Amino acid sequence: MILRRLTMHVKDQNWFAVGLDFVIVVVGVGVALMAQQWITDRQQRADMRVAEAALQIDLFSNYRNATERLAVAACRKEAYQAIAAQLLESGETWTGMPRVDETQATGRALPNLLRSPKRIWGSRNWTAGLARGTFNQMDDERRVALDSVFKQTVYVEETQSDVETLQGRMKTLAVTTTISPDDRLRYYDMLGELDDKSAIMETGSGQIIEQIEEIGIDLSAEIRTKALERLPRFNARGTSTYGDCFVPTDWPVLDKRVNKADSPKADSAPVPTPSA
Repeated sequence: MILRRLTMHVKDQNWFAVGLDFVIVVVGVGVALMAQQWITDRQQRADMRVAEAALQIDLFSNYRNATERLAVAACRKEAYQAIAAQLLESGETWTGMPRVDETQATGRALPNLLRSPKRIWGSRNWTAGLARGTFNQMDDERRVALDSVFKQTVYVEETQSDVETLQGRMKTLAVTTTISPDDRLRYYDMLGELDDKSAIMETGSGQIIEQIEEIGIDLSAEIRTKALERLPRFNARGTSTYGDCFVPTDWPVLDKRVNKADSPKADSAPVPTPSA
C-alpha cells in the first residue's frame, strides 16, 4: 500500500508526501530491526545464563580432577624412582615390580604396573557455546579467563592419553622375566618420557586449581553443600584405590563460596573480577 501511494505521489509530483512516505518506511524498518535485535539479545542472554550454569559444573569437575591428580603426585614420583633404580641394575634377570590390581574397577583383564587417575577434562559446553556465539555478550575479561582455563584442561586431557599409553607399554615390568641391557635402557627412556608427561599434568593441575580459585565457582548453596558432603567419600575412594599413595585433599574453592553465601553480608559483597 505504501509503495502504491508513493508511486501515486511521484506521478502527482507531491514531493512533500513522497518525503513523508519515505520517512515512514525508513522509521518502520528501523523499528522492526531494533525490535528484532532486542529479541535476539534477550534470547542470547537467556542462553548464556543456562550455559553459565553448566560451565560452573564443568569448572568444579576440572577442579576436582586437578586436586586428585596432585593427591597422588608424591607417591607417583617415588614409584618412578624405584623402577628407574631397578632398571639401572646390571644383569638380565628382572624381578617383577608390585602391580596394582584394578581389573575389577576398569574391566581390564591384566593389571597395570602403574596407576594414575584417568578423568574427563575440559568443557564440551564451553566449546559448543563458543561455536554458537552463546558467550558473545560475556564480559571480555571473564571470557578470556574461562577460555584460558578450559584450554589448559584440554591440554592436560591430551597429555593424560599419552600417559595411559606409556603406562600400558610397561606392563612387562610387572612380571618376573629376563630383560636384556638394551631393553632395560629402552624401558628407562620410556619411564623418563612418562615422568615428563606426568610432571606436565601435575604442573598443569596446579595451574588449573589456581585459575579456577581466582575465577570462582558460582554453584548454588545446595549444590556446594552436597559437594562438600561428598568430599569424605571422595577421599575414602582415593585411599581405597591408591592406598597410602593418596593424600586426602580438600576443595577450598567451595568452602569459600559457602562461607560467603552464609554470611549476612553476602548480598552486598562484591563479586571478584576474574583475570586472564
